[in-house]
Amino acid sequence: MRAYLAGAVTGLAVLMTAGPAQAQPAVYRVVNVDSHDVLNVRRTPSPTSALVGSLPPGASRIEVLETRHGWGRVLLRGAEGWVSLAYLAEDARPDIPGQSAPGGFACAGTEPFWGLEIDTNGQGRFNDAISMGEERDFEVRDARTARGRMHPFVYRFEGEVTGFALVSPQACSDGMSDLGYGWHVSADIEDGEGRRLLDGCCRTPVAE
Repeated sequence: MRAYLAGAVTGLAVLMTAGPAQAQPAVYRVVNVDSHDVLNVRRTPSPTSALVGSLPPGASRIEVLETRHGWGRVLLRGAEGWVSLAYLAEDARPDIPGQSAPGGFACAGTEPFWGLEIDTNGQGRFNDAISMGEERDFEVRDARTARGRMHPFVYRFEGEVTGFALVSPQACSDGMSDLGYGWHVSADIEDGEGRRLLDGCCRTPVAE
């Protein structure tokens, strides 16, 4: 285990120096929307553009990846679009209880396909091609933000899988779609099937 931890820390330290720095995407909550209405998400930043989805009143942790002429680009599950900033108010991205980095990330990568989720309460799940998509639970034991900076975030977790994940604000593509993500992740995972270093993108799922 000590050899694993030392190797993981060294690997992630190298990764922390790679890639251009980028501002952390802000999160918002829906405001000024009637309880019986929804906030429309449109294909382009225009009130006449086609609808691609909607957000309910009171929805929070809405991550805005880009702003343009009073509109913000957001990611939904499997789609992206634009919402009017007149109906959003900036919100906080709270830390995992007892830790110094936030939760609330859904990450994934390809070649091979894999997924990792870190909840706001510090619980998480991992799956990949080796597990045939079966989720393996873990708990975040340590979550930290780089000293003296707002990011990146480093997570150490243990459970049915053990490992580290480094999440940094950076423009990221999943290589399979036209979606543009705001976070990059590198994860060092170990379980009964062995150890692997994975690379992918993250988003902040909307809380409804």
